[in-house]
Amino acid sequence: MNVLKKITLLLLLQLCLFSCSEDIVTNLPDPETEEVDPDSDTTDEEEEEDDSDTEDEDPDTEEEEEEEEEDDDPDTTNPNPTEPIILGYFPSWSENWVAAGQPENSSKLRDIPRHVTHVFLAFAKPNLTYTKGSMDISTTGIQTPYGGTTLQESVAVLKTKGIKVILSIGGETYWGSSDAYNINYQQIKDLVDDMGFEGIDWDYEPNGSFANIGTAENVQHFKDFFTNSRAIMPKGQYVLACAPAGVGALGGQLNDDPPSPYAHSKRNTVTGEDDTNLFQSTVPNQAISLFGFSATGHMIPVMKAVGDKIDLVAYQGYNTGAASNRKIMYDAYKHYADQYGFDIAAGVHFPNEPWGPYYEYTYDNVAELSAHIGTSNSNDGIMIWQMLLSSGGKSAYGYLNIASQVLGGTSESQAISNAEDF
Repeated sequence: MNVLKKITLLLLLQLCLFSCSEDIVTNLPDPETEEVDPDSDTTDEEEEEDDSDTEDEDPDTEEEEEEEEEDDDPDTTNPNPTEPIILGYFPSWSENWVAAGQPENSSKLRDIPRHVTHVFLAFAKPNLTYTKGSMDISTTGIQTPYGGTTLQESVAVLKTKGIKVILSIGGETYWGSSDAYNINYQQIKDLVDDMGFEGIDWDYEPNGSFANIGTAENVQHFKDFFTNSRAIMPKGQYVLACAPAGVGALGGQLNDDPPSPYAHSKRNTVTGEDDTNLFQSTVPNQAISLFGFSATGHMIPVMKAVGDKIDLVAYQGYNTGAASNRKIMYDAYKHYADQYGFDIAAGVHFPNEPWGPYYEYTYDNVAELSAHIGTSNSNDGIMIWQMLLSSGGKSAYGYLNIASQVLGGTSESQAISNAEDF
């Protein structure tokens, strides 16, 4: 009996020891799934505190993620993601004198308001002469009342305002002789570099007008200007612009582009008019007379040959008679801009246009034209001749301010009411 009790007790003791050892093994960490840091002093309570710190950072992280997601959304408030071009010609002969070494002093050129993005400084001679580093602009055709050192300072002042200054070459005055075509492109580049200009504008008006600009000879000149200047002024480093006739991209009798929607043969469909006033440019019409100029289409062969070398076409949409539909000129140039990648500035004129006037740009039609351009999803914009003109409480700067606002998304009526507030 005693022996049986002893055996029973021994079995119970072994069973108990086995059960306890199994619980211990069950509660040990699995070496394959969990690392144990023998040096760690972190308690379960401290781990909970660490988790709470992480949770405190989560709202900021979530906010940043929300902001990133918002940034990825398309901007629906402004149809033009890039800054529209607001450009004006500045007549160098109208600048006032300022002393060199005093960039803080104001002048008409330096005081150009900030809503202007580009300035064409008028004018330099095509056959200018300039010695690099000399700062002597006396033989360049530029007519500022001060020299190159002060001009360089003026350009630098405008750059601090985000305004690009481009040297305009030619104009009405400087193409009057055959010697004008003796162009030293390297000296032009040297002048651009020394003064800090962004590039050049070829304002080509042979013999002072657009009357013969569509001839084969003059078309070739225009091509050469871009070919030769781009050869030493690389794209992306220098702006190459031009200021052709407003009708230059419409199909003409001398220069045409049959596949274009603005081809000469499609003029009646495009304008909705017959040919009664095709050659009656001073008689009120919608747009048919724009197809009747000798200059009509002159830029078509130029754009087809060197369009990829051009950065900006600031066409002169004025002095084109009585045609009232000025949007068609922009649309025709846009047809080629989409192919060759250049920007457009539609040229307007502060009243009155020298020829006639048979048409007048107003606050209202500048706003309307700007709204039309604004639908193009580009940074195309408006150019004006010239930015110092004003009359009757209105100014060229006011016209450009309207364009800037409308192209930036402001309503036409609001932009007009704010025209002279700058």
